[in-house]
Amino acid sequence: MRSEVGARHLQVVAEGLTRTQLVAYAGASGDFHPFHHDEIYATTHGFDQIFAHGMLTMGITGQALVSVFGDEGLDRYAADFLKPVWPGDTLTTELQVTAVLEDGSVEVDISTTDQHGTQVLRGTAAGTLAGD
Repeated sequence: MRSEVGARHLQVVAEGLTRTQLVAYAGASGDFHPFHHDEIYATTHGFDQIFAHGMLTMGITGQALVSVFGDEGLDRYAADFLKPVWPGDTLTTELQVTAVLEDGSVEVDISTTDQHGTQVLRGTAAGTLAGD
């Protein structure tokens, strides 16, 4: 990704998200809310099925950030969860540089969409791009 306003990075960050990934995340995070693993509970409360934790979606999106900022270049990352992410979804993240700061670091807008083009997460991040 280039250090110039308007530069973009597009990356598929999850292909066919699995129920196993949801359960593994529940175990790692300690968040065992039944919306994420109990089909009957989720459907009884108005959802079509179980769905991913928002923080799992944020973590998966973070793969694109690591691709452009490297392991140590990311300074800030914030996001809003807009729509549920379902088992089977494929997620694509787009990063766009919105500002280049005096120290050479950049600010980016983040958009993660599912395979239908529905935006499921939006956010911002800042840091020094890898290789800069």
